[in-house]
Amino acid sequence: MFFSKPGQFGWQKTDAGSVFLLASLEQLAPAIPPHLLDLGCGYGYLAVGAATQIFNTAPAAITLTDNNAAALLAAEKNCALHQLTATLCAGDAGNTLSQKADLLLCNPPFHQGFSVSGDLTDKFLAAAARLTTHQGQALFVVNAFIPLEQKARRFFAHSQTLANNQQFKVIQLCHQKQSKAKK
Repeated sequence: MFFSKPGQFGWQKTDAGSVFLLASLEQLAPAIPPHLLDLGCGYGYLAVGAATQIFNTAPAAITLTDNNAAALLAAEKNCALHQLTATLCAGDAGNTLSQKADLLLCNPPFHQGFSVSGDLTDKFLAAAARLTTHQGQALFVVNAFIPLEQKARRFFAHSQTLANNQQFKVIQLCHQKQSKAKK
């Protein structure tokens, strides 16, 4: 169960892309990361879902960030509802954060109003590169038509599509070259 408010992304529904990202994360069967970051968290679905559904226990540190105050309030309420201790930070694409995460989850916006632009995608990729540890990974879910893999080459040494259902794709980004992604 999640709390959200009118006007917030995903209000009165669970975003299909975010569900797809969590399902892909579950298939990776990752170890519990010491620090989980939900970049552009909205009402906290990715961080709360990862901690409660995938890991079954909370990482030592969970950080959620968004530029929308109402979204952060909803994320705070959802963390409390699911008994998660988390740090919530207001900021534009994580610009107020300095601590790096071992696992970064992101369902970034790719448009502002009616304008579809790669600028927002680049902003979130740059933030993810800055906020992911050298050994860590960032998992992004985007609409299938977004060329995230190509854009990520400027910021990450490794980019791999982990899943693609023709509507959304989940991309794994790492600072280190990977011989083969975990399955």
